[in-house]
Amino acid sequence: MITKNFEDYPEHRLKFFSLLRAIATHCFPALIRLSSQQLKLVMDSIIWAFRHTERNIAETGLNLLLEMLKNFQNSEFCNQFYRTYFLSIEQEIFAVLTDTFHKPGFKLHVLVLQHLFCLVESGGLTEPLWDVATVPYQYPNNTMFVREYTIKLLSTSFPNMTSAEVTQFVNGLFESRNELSAFKNHIRDFLVQSKEFSAQDNKDLYAEEAAAQKERERQRMLSIPGLIAPNEIQDEMLDS
Repeated sequence: MITKNFEDYPEHRLKFFSLLRAIATHCFPALIRLSSQQLKLVMDSIIWAFRHTERNIAETGLNLLLEMLKNFQNSEFCNQFYRTYFLSIEQEIFAVLTDTFHKPGFKLHVLVLQHLFCLVESGGLTEPLWDVATVPYQYPNNTMFVREYTIKLLSTSFPNMTSAEVTQFVNGLFESRNELSAFKNHIRDFLVQSKEFSAQDNKDLYAEEAAAQKERERQRMLSIPGLIAPNEIQDEMLDS
């Protein structure tokens, strides 16, 4: 019903993905017991969700994905899960990150990528992410493999950028991975300078900072007696 297109039954879609998130949050052991085919169906559904251009559905899918990534990282099936899904998740997240229709999801795209890069650098994955049977070159570690994979992936996505520019960006992802603000700024700078985003209104990429600035200004005004009328404060409380 929801895989034919992105338009039909929006309420059903949102409720379906909200249910999946509730299961991932509160009933994760049930997901671990799924067969590989059943888990693949769940993961495909999550990817379908965050590909959606409807903001609520896409955000629900991205939050669900973050829940799944964190839960599997802390489970005994960590290696098995990430060996199966790490590369496809990275590819899909970069696909929506670099799609101008998905700019409202920027904050969550960044959080997913930060999780992936931190995980691969942490040594938490003790088995190769590449297929040792088909990849002729045996990488010394997963970090080297993911670095090369990401460079190739982005070189294809941004043919107008030089190899040096892409390599510098990927190196920066690893270097800034532990500091969210630096990691986010690094990705945002890369997008803004790209041909696809350079002619766009990119205010959605700064939405989090704009909201924080607005809240700081509100708190400043509240701290000054009489600057905001009591009825305006009550209206804000009702709205929140």
